[in-house]
This record gives sequence, C-alpha cells and structure tokens, in this order.
Amino acid sequence: MSNKILLIEDYPETVGMIKSIFKTRGYEITVAYEGITGLQKAISEKPDLILLDIMMPGMSGIEVCKKLKSDPETSKIPIIIISVKTENEDLQLGKEVGADGYVTKPFYPDELVEVVEKYLQS
Repeated sequence: MSNKILLIEDYPETVGMIKSIFKTRGYEITVAYEGITGLQKAISEKPDLILLDIMMPGMSGIEVCKKLKSDPETSKIPIIIISVKTENEDLQLGKEVGADGYVTKPFYPDELVEVVEKYLQS
C-alpha cells in the first residue's frame, strides 16, 4: 500500500512539481489549495503525512498546523512545513505550533523526499 500525502499549497506550479516528485515514487497525493480545505481533508482522510505551506488564503498554515496538532484525531500525523519564509523566527514558530519538519523554498526534490521518508519511517 502506498503512503498517502496531503499537500496543502496554494501555488499551482508548486503543487504540480511536488505531485510529480512523489507520484513517480509511488506515493498517493491529495491536494488542498487553501488552509480550511486542507484542515477538512486532514480530518476526513487521515493522511500518513502532511506537506503544508504557511502563506495561504483564508487560514494560514500556522493556524492549520496548530489545529491539527491540538486534535487527538490528527495530532500524530507528521507535518512538514514548506515555505519561502526562511528566517530563524519562522523556523522557530513552525516548531512552536508542532510542525515536525521545515523545508525552505526553493528546495531540491531529493531533499524533500529525504525529509518525507524520514518521517514516514519513524
């Protein structure tokens, strides 16, 4: 059975690239283009891992992460933030809200795969 990843990202080009990276490796990818839909999909679909952008319309990735990590139904799902925000404060905020990992954009595909596989194996 393939691992299921929920990608919460509002930029179509990034969605296309990430889907391509993981589909060729046998992962099942579900996409939400904004925070509220992503939150709903995480609760209903229980993915194995979530890739989450911070800056999105409606509900930010920070709010989505906080809500998912505070809900017993979704708190154990690893969340990796993928963001253009690269300051130490941004990385620290990601940790504070419960993100398991943080990858800055732009990223190398192999780097993202390595981080995802680390959390799927643990």
